[in-house]
Amino acid sequence: MTNTPHGYRYEPVLTVPAAGPHPPHLVARSRELLRATLGMMAEFGLGSDAGRRAFDTYPVHAERAIRAAAEVGVSPVELLAANLCYDVLMGAGAMGCSTLALAGTDGPTLARNMDWFPAEKVAKASCLVVEDYGTSAGFVGMIGAVTGLSRRGFCVCLNAVFGTSDPAGYPVLLFLRHVLDTATDFSHALELVRTERLMTCGIVTLVGTHNGERAVVERSPTRALVRAATDDSPLAATNHFRALAQPGECSRYDHLKRHAGRTPALEVLTHPAVLQSITAQHVELHPATGRAAMHVPSHLLPDDVRDEVTLADLMGFVG
Repeated sequence: MTNTPHGYRYEPVLTVPAAGPHPPHLVARSRELLRATLGMMAEFGLGSDAGRRAFDTYPVHAERAIRAAAEVGVSPVELLAANLCYDVLMGAGAMGCSTLALAGTDGPTLARNMDWFPAEKVAKASCLVVEDYGTSAGFVGMIGAVTGLSRRGFCVCLNAVFGTSDPAGYPVLLFLRHVLDTATDFSHALELVRTERLMTCGIVTLVGTHNGERAVVERSPTRALVRAATDDSPLAATNHFRALAQPGECSRYDHLKRHAGRTPALEVLTHPAVLQSITAQHVELHPATGRAAMHVPSHLLPDDVRDEVTLADLMGFVG
């Protein structure tokens, strides 16, 4: 357990193989998270139909869902539906995540807070999963990707942003898994993120093995603008477009820009000015060495901490 000067505590998670066997408590926590996610989606009248469309449209992801669903205790269609939560819930007001792409003497680092509902269930289910492509900062049974490190020398992560949607586009979490599965290097990954038609908007940060391989890609379903590293200055992303649209105000972004590169990454990310009530993960990825680390907030882990999220909670929160 690590204690910050501000009294915040966080601790590391387990690393598990994608194929298992998995600790029963992690499987149970993933099941709780999936059920809570499907419940939130059902409040918007979405879930099984969206999952069925994804199952029929993306056979590679459907095959993975079939393999994982039995262990987690949901149907393959439900598992795929839960992986559409980002695309479905973007209209709910649930906004979060703070990301840094930092230059370093031994290559660049991606460091980020993953902020999402329900934070307690996300934190308790979190683990590093060793996949064929590399490492996912996710959960047992996760099909898509939010934050992932490829053995081919790059990593990616997603920040939420409001915008338009396109039902015919690639669901964002499934698409990021596709990038991690198929991209041969940083440049290939960047090209895929720039050009694929997506279901919803997002901000995708990519980091490679050299300090010049750092980029923040601001995406609408059909448009992309890249904020690329031009020197060793830090790149930052929160939840507003800064190139694709007029930037919105964000105190977290301002704090990241003031302190990143001069203060250790996790110290910046765990500062009260950056933490949110829905902060559930702290992740650091270093493609040059293949290092991956994830920590979760200690205060979310006790068994008596329960975070039952309602539709009103979703509609009332904008990070």
